[in-house]
Amino acid sequence: MIYQEGFAYHIKDEYFEKVQDDKLMQNKENGTYRPTFFCLRDPKTSLL
Repeated sequence: MIYQEGFAYHIKDEYFEKVQDDKLMQNKENGTYRPTFFCLRDPKTSLL
């Protein structure tokens, strides 16, 4: 998958099954849908 700056991405359920990190926003927390993240570029490092 090619990530593009300025787009929103949904994290798949499988990610949350593999990554057990209680510090991250949890999947479908409190009856909501999975987290959505907006992709942007860090001007200092050029990372998305």
